[in-house]
Amino acid sequence: MLRIMFPKSMTVTVTIDGGGKNVSVAANDEKFAERLSSILQWSTNRVGEPGYPFTSLNQVIYGMETLARSAMSIEQFIEGLRELLEVSDKHPVPEVGVRTPSPTVVDLSPSGNGWIVDARFLRGERFKLAINKASIGWAADPPEPTRDKAIMKFLSRLKSARVSSDEDVALLVMEVAHYSSDIAGWLKGMHSAIAEEPRS
Repeated sequence: MLRIMFPKSMTVTVTIDGGGKNVSVAANDEKFAERLSSILQWSTNRVGEPGYPFTSLNQVIYGMETLARSAMSIEQFIEGLRELLEVSDKHPVPEVGVRTPSPTVVDLSPSGNGWIVDARFLRGERFKLAINKASIGWAADPPEPTRDKAIMKFLSRLKSARVSSDEDVALLVMEVAHYSSDIAGWLKGMHSAIAEEPRS
């Protein structure tokens, strides 16, 4: 079960059984509940089919969680969900400017004098970054020693440059992870983001 709360006291509760054959959506507004139920039923029926990007219900739920964090209203959430789950239907919907993240779940939390970023990617990879005044800690699952060493070197260089605060670095790591499908894509995105920053 997934419960999402939007502004204006709009709450959506989604329940999907283990096989994905029974999808239940409850919302303050019946028309939104019907639209969400239709979208999710269509998607869960396609999970695991050749060519469909989602191979499990967990991936669909992770995608919904991530999208809910960036959507400012239920209208944006529904439009973004249609794009994310590759749903096509005959009902025209208004264009809503929402950038659809990849189904990546990223958590940012304070820890002592620093921050922890925990990212879980669509392809099953995961990393945890701890950054504080004195050090940087990195752990990836699955680990790749050569890549992980290069990432540590990159992050240490970024931290020691003192162009940004530790919080800024943690926020950048989180933002890039939201739009990446794996660690390799995240690292490439980080390099691009740093290259695009104006030099002082």
